[in-house]
Amino acid sequence: MKNFLIADSENLHIIGLRHTLKKRVKTPNLKVVNSREELFKSLEKNDIDCLIIDPNNIFLFYDDDLKIIKTNFPKCKIIILSYFKNKQTIDSFLKDNINGFISKDCEEQTIFDALYKIQNGERYLCPKTLNALMDVLVLPSADDEKLTIREFEILKQIAQGNNGKNIASDLFISIHTFRTHRKNIMKKTGRHTTSELILYALEKKIA
Repeated sequence: MKNFLIADSENLHIIGLRHTLKKRVKTPNLKVVNSREELFKSLEKNDIDCLIIDPNNIFLFYDDDLKIIKTNFPKCKIIILSYFKNKQTIDSFLKDNINGFISKDCEEQTIFDALYKIQNGERYLCPKTLNALMDVLVLPSADDEKLTIREFEILKQIAQGNNGKNIASDLFISIHTFRTHRKNIMKKTGRHTTSELILYALEKKIA
């Protein structure tokens, strides 16, 4: 990929992204737009290999526009570079076959990783976005308690005998975040101690 179209209106992010792409790609062809009209004109007039876009920062950009772009310009890879806000933030990634979703507060290496994988035919969801997504996606349990994927993961590790510090380290979260999740798990399952949580997990065959 050599021809890039950046669709954003935050100048500092644009400057940083330009700098990053020049490290990854030898003499990249970079174009920048900040409105829906400019975006579609640029796609029509230029042979764009990769569109890097923050849909939240494009003037008059509509929910269905990413799907339209994917349909009308199938050879163009699309990377959403935005902040994770809620599950709906990445609905397009899941349903419209977007090639990548990267959080704007990610490390530079994340962008390198995304470009490499996408260029080799893979889709890419950055670790920060994946972690945030796991905290909001919900798994139903046998008793209709609603455990998020993250809570389910923590409960499983608790049942396996792992301590809080190790669990937090494995999941790349703080010990404070772990304790908050454990408190929520106890509330949802009606258990009050770690031992009771372990028994609950064993009963539900979660461990």
